[in-house]
Amino acid sequence: MSNSHGQLQHPPFFQGYVNLSGSAELSDLFILSLSELEEDLNTLKDANFNYAYEDGKWTIAQLLQHCIDTEMIFAFRALCIARNDKRHVRSFDENEYAQASFKNYIKDNLLDAMLTVRKASLLMFNSFNPEWLERSALTDLNQSISVRALGHIMIGHWRHHKNVLTNRYGVKFSQ
Repeated sequence: MSNSHGQLQHPPFFQGYVNLSGSAELSDLFILSLSELEEDLNTLKDANFNYAYEDGKWTIAQLLQHCIDTEMIFAFRALCIARNDKRHVRSFDENEYAQASFKNYIKDNLLDAMLTVRKASLLMFNSFNPEWLERSALTDLNQSISVRALGHIMIGHWRHHKNVLTNRYGVKFSQ
């Protein structure tokens, strides 16, 4: 199966993330994304993690915790589908997760966690048999999502939030 985004199985909601992921082989995209993420997190070391661009919006710390939580959830979904778990893929409410997350964030821990989660995702996807990438499951909204699509979504999700950090929070990344 081709890697074109038109053939990836995923709910329409995720198309924006898929569009940001790139069109190379997924394994190459993960390697590139890890390198980019390392640079991005190095840039974030100087950011004020308590800053929110507007009342009621997430702080940089909360946004980063959201990215960590989301990547772990997407990785779990990919693992379940790759292992032929036939249960529906559960959705989650990102705002409920953010509300329930720890509030006294330690900047270095968040930066380390994000990088560690991405490394674990890369290793997991590299361990998958090529046929497993094409496996899919239904979400709790009866929409199909494939392992390969989840990889693209994970990569694009960070890039989306990197754009938010640039456009809303004023973080200036090197790329």
